[in-house]
Amino acid sequence: MSQGTHVGRRRAAAVLTAIVIVGLSAGCGAGSSKSASSSAARAAGPAGVGNSGGGASGDSAPNQAAAPSAGQNSLAKAPVAGRSIVYSATMTVRTKDVTAATANAETLAESNGGFVGGENSQSGTVPDVQGLTQSTVTLRVPSAAFEKVIGQLGTGGVVQDETRSASDVTAQVVDTGTRITAQQASIARITDLMKSATNLSDVVTLEGELSRRESDLESMQAQLAALNDQVSLSTITVTFLVPQATAPAATPTPKHQNAFQRGLHDGWQAFMGTVKVLLVIIGVLLPFAALAAVLWWPVTRSARVVARRRACLLY
Repeated sequence: MSQGTHVGRRRAAAVLTAIVIVGLSAGCGAGSSKSASSSAARAAGPAGVGNSGGGASGDSAPNQAAAPSAGQNSLAKAPVAGRSIVYSATMTVRTKDVTAATANAETLAESNGGFVGGENSQSGTVPDVQGLTQSTVTLRVPSAAFEKVIGQLGTGGVVQDETRSASDVTAQVVDTGTRITAQQASIARITDLMKSATNLSDVVTLEGELSRRESDLESMQAQLAALNDQVSLSTITVTFLVPQATAPAATPTPKHQNAFQRGLHDGWQAFMGTVKVLLVIIGVLLPFAALAAVLWWPVTRSARVVARRRACLLY
C-alpha cells in the first residue's frame, strides 16, 4: 500500500474526528442552553441573550396583577425587568357608529406606535340599520401602551365583554438565544476546518455539515425573532357591534283567581269562540244565500206563469 493512501486515510480520519468533536460541542451547548433556560425560569429576573439575527431578548413588559379588584380584569402596569411576557386581549364593544369606532381604533393603534394587523367588517346584518353593523379589528401595539389602548377602545360605546392574558416566555427566549450562540460557534469551527482541508472529499463533507448547521441557525433565529415580536407588540382583537334591539315587554302575570272567576272566564272564552265560529259560517254561506235569493224570484215567477197557462187550456 502506497504512502499517499496512508496520508489520505489519516486526513479523512482527522476530518471525521473534528466533525465528531464539533457535534459534541454543539450538543453540549444545547444541553447548557436547556440548563440556562431552567435557571432563567426559576430566577427572579434573568438577563436576555442577544444575537446578531434575532434581536434583543430581554424586553421589559408589565406583568399580570396578583389580585385584580372586583369587577375588573386588568394586568399590572409596572414592568418587571428582565422578563419576556406576551400580552393579548379580546374585547366586544357595543356602539351606535361601528364605522367611526373602527376608524378610531385604527388611529389609536397608529398614534401609539402600533399598526392594524387585520380587519373584517360586515354590513346589512341588522334590520333597519345602514352602514357597518359589525367590525372585527386586530391591533398590534407596544406592550407599554397595552393598558392605555384597551382603556380608550371602550370610550365610544359599552364594553360587553373583555378578556386579557399574559404569558411568560422568558425561558423560551433564553433557551433559543443560548442555542443560537452555540450553533454560531459550531459554524465558526467548521469554517476553520474548511480553510485547512485539502482533500476534495473532506471539503464536500464539511460543506454538507456547514449547510445543515446554517439552516438550523436560521430556523432558531426566526423563532427568537417571532418571540421578540410577540413580546414587544401586544395583540388586541376588538369587535364592534351595533346596540342590541330593545327586548319586547314581558306579558304581565295574571293575578290569582278563584274557581268561580276561572269558570266564568273560561265560559266567556268558550262563548266568544262559538260566536266567532258562527260568524265565520255565516260569512261563508252569505254569498250563496244571496245568489239563491236572486235566482229564486225568476224561477218562481216562471213556474206561476206556466201553471196559469195550463189552467186556461183546461177550461
